Amino acid sequence: MAEVIIMPKLGFNMDEGQLVKWHKSVGDKVTKGEVLFEINTDKTTMPVEATSDGTLLAVLLEEGAFADVFTPIAVIGEPGEDYGAALAAAGGGNAVTPQKPREESAATPAVAAAVPALPIGDLKLTPKAKKLLKDEGIDPASLSGIKGSGYQGGITAKDIKASPLARKIAAAAGVDIATVGGHGVGGKVMKADVLAHTAGGKKVLSVTPYKGIRKIIGDKMSQSKLTSPHVYFTEIVDTTNLSVFRKELNEALESKVAVSDLLIMTAARALKKYPEINASLIDGNIIVYESINVGTAVAGSSGLIVPVVKDVQSKRLTDVAAESKDLIARAKEGRLNPQEYSDGTFTISNLGMIGIENFTAIINGDESAILSVSSVRKKAVVMTNEDGEDCLVIRPMMNIQLTVDHRLIDGMLAASFVGYIKHLLENPMLIFV
Repeated sequence: MAEVIIMPKLGFNMDEGQLVKWHKSVGDKVTKGEVLFEINTDKTTMPVEATSDGTLLAVLLEEGAFADVFTPIAVIGEPGEDYGAALAAAGGGNAVTPQKPREESAATPAVAAAVPALPIGDLKLTPKAKKLLKDEGIDPASLSGIKGSGYQGGITAKDIKASPLARKIAAAAGVDIATVGGHGVGGKVMKADVLAHTAGGKKVLSVTPYKGIRKIIGDKMSQSKLTSPHVYFTEIVDTTNLSVFRKELNEALESKVAVSDLLIMTAARALKKYPEINASLIDGNIIVYESINVGTAVAGSSGLIVPVVKDVQSKRLTDVAAESKDLIARAKEGRLNPQEYSDGTFTISNLGMIGIENFTAIINGDESAILSVSSVRKKAVVMTNEDGEDCLVIRPMMNIQLTVDHRLIDGMLAASFVGYIKHLLENPMLIFV
């Protein structure tokens, strides 16, 4: 019997996935255990293996499209097998019309063939088209002239009056789709029609649905900002000694140490001295962690992601450097496993490499603090010389800012912590003693 392949749920917070790549085409033989397709989950790209042998009979979701978890996206079976009953039993007619996130396109033959039509009177309507008629009160008689793009000429939801993307944009803008003039085939309302209707005198460059990874990031940051009262503490660090120390390390070690590695070790040293910062507020309980798991915010291929080096308090600098290098490289490619960007207890957001002089970061997840690190810039600094006199000198200075959840962390504790971070960075030998 044919097997219906569904969009898998690969993370606790995952409610939809994006089909990134099919490794098989319709008609190809499939072997159990080989990679069938790749999907974007909340923050990474994951390969999904076939769970049975057979032939790929149908693809219900095209590359780049989104689907809710547990939604049918493909069918595997014997060549020529009638898979309609299996697809119907799995709910295959309810939510599988593919939608590209950036542009509209006609359904591919594989997609069209995967959606069985239901005869209603003299019309053939897919289940989604039938639901659309009912929800929007569309007169079935108005569809008599439409040539359906579905299975055996069946009319799909996308064939009815407006494209899916046009409907989404209209709904988001609060526009009644019935008031928009259509310039598509047969008067169909297209994306451009809705944009022209809503934009007025403003020219629109592009429209991208706010969903997927970008929406997940936005929702998490909004939740953090709304639920955690953020308070900020800023210091400026003289990096003269840090630069010399790192240079000496890299001359002595076989593998190179990045500034970010020293920042991770510094954070771990400070968190060990001030464990109250290494905490979370969960279900009304303040939880202080023994493990110091430091994450580093990285701009990955699909959005912001925070790979985590775990148990830093028990690792050597060279181990942290090697692990961090590997995690960051795979994060940028979107190839991390969920466990590798989970369970952080403290986060560092470093924008120094792109020249940002100062910025404020939002606390990550259920952590209690995040450290923002800005660029190093030469500045005139007042110092005391050997004669006890004040003088101006040029020093490489770097802004750091600690954002804390004021529910857990009082001002004095936060000030002491960020002051200790400054002390360690200006005296880097102390990080390791």
